[in-house]
Amino acid sequence: MRFLLFLISFFGFFFFANGERIHFVQKNETLSAIAQKYGVSSNAIQSINGISNPNLLFVGKKLKIPSGTLSEIPYIVKKGDSLGNISARFKIKLSDLCARNGISSPNLIKIGQKIIIPIKGFAKPQPSLLPSSLIKTLNAIKPYPAKWKKIIIHHSATPVDDAMNMHRVHKARGMKNGLAYHFVISNGSRKAYDGEIYIGTRWKGQLDGGHVKKQSWNKTCIGICLIGNFELRAPSNRQLTALEGLCEYLMKRCKIAKSQVTTHKILHPGHTACPGKHLSLPSFLRRLNP
Repeated sequence: MRFLLFLISFFGFFFFANGERIHFVQKNETLSAIAQKYGVSSNAIQSINGISNPNLLFVGKKLKIPSGTLSEIPYIVKKGDSLGNISARFKIKLSDLCARNGISSPNLIKIGQKIIIPIKGFAKPQPSLLPSSLIKTLNAIKPYPAKWKKIIIHHSATPVDDAMNMHRVHKARGMKNGLAYHFVISNGSRKAYDGEIYIGTRWKGQLDGGHVKKQSWNKTCIGICLIGNFELRAPSNRQLTALEGLCEYLMKRCKIAKSQVTTHKILHPGHTACPGKHLSLPSFLRRLNP
């Protein structure tokens, strides 16, 4: 039982024997983020769990997660509902809703009435967390096939910094290619905006990194550094969102499993505190799509 509770607290969900998915709400989770994680609509989760206010989620709440192949869900009419606002909420045509439920007059519904909502094909691809201009630049760079095996997350350990200054410092320390990381995510402390992603020359040229001590890891691991000292304070929300978008992009592009996203400290225990106690890897991994 303790092991099961540990799994639930770490991953946030489990499966019953009949294949039903159950998710336990984690700290700072929203209904839309949970829906995105499972590839279903937030309205479907809201309806199947009888949630009247999606903003009133609490940690540990048990949610049934409908199958992504589910074609219909039941909905109970509530006070203030009309077929018009129900169809708008679920993004389906009013005529389709009426036809499915055999309703001849959209005005003739009552509180407590059960309505079937067709949702097949409802879940839409989520927009990328990265700016379109950045995606265009990244798409122009072709990763070497099968070269990259892991993503390693770092912090700069400096509250104020920028990628170009780090490049100069690393070059002065004898690194031929300068900046040790493939990517740097700003905290807005200098000219770059909070969450801005800098693409280093090592990624543009598909060069080995210089961000860890073991050279064999530098040859196969993508280094992402977030500006800030996360021993003192947590990364900004914009930094975490940018990190999430970048990791998901790189995972898909380079065929890297979520289990291969890690931190400097976990990969190299006893050697470093990077990326600091305020950047939790388990919490961050819960944000990533498989």
